[in-house]
Amino acid sequence: MIVGIGVDILCVSRIEAIVRRGSRFTGRFARRILSDREISYFGSTVSLQDEAAQAKYLATRWCLKEAVYKAAYPYQILRWSDVTVIKTGPKPTMDVRWGPRLESAQAHISLSHDGGMLAGAVVVEIS
Repeated sequence: MIVGIGVDILCVSRIEAIVRRGSRFTGRFARRILSDREISYFGSTVSLQDEAAQAKYLATRWCLKEAVYKAAYPYQILRWSDVTVIKTGPKPTMDVRWGPRLESAQAHISLSHDGGMLAGAVVVEIS
């Protein structure tokens, strides 16, 4: 059964502006929106790359997390740290710390980007 559908559209330049302000602002933003696992990866790998790579990493996670929040509401109000976006292959996946009402839920995600815009879509399903 589909519980919810969430969509988010993000202008990547908003995140690029944060990254351009410097590592103090980027670090604060990253700690606010990333899970512990994502923060570890960001700190050890992404933060060593150029500003474009940092902005892409943060923007992707922001967009997909916003979409899953919209899909899960009102069954669960998620925190940023409840969601981890994992990119190991061609398509990202999502690990979500679901509460009791959605403990058997799965999040199906899709991400598209073009011309400085990101669009994330999430379908939350209970089997």
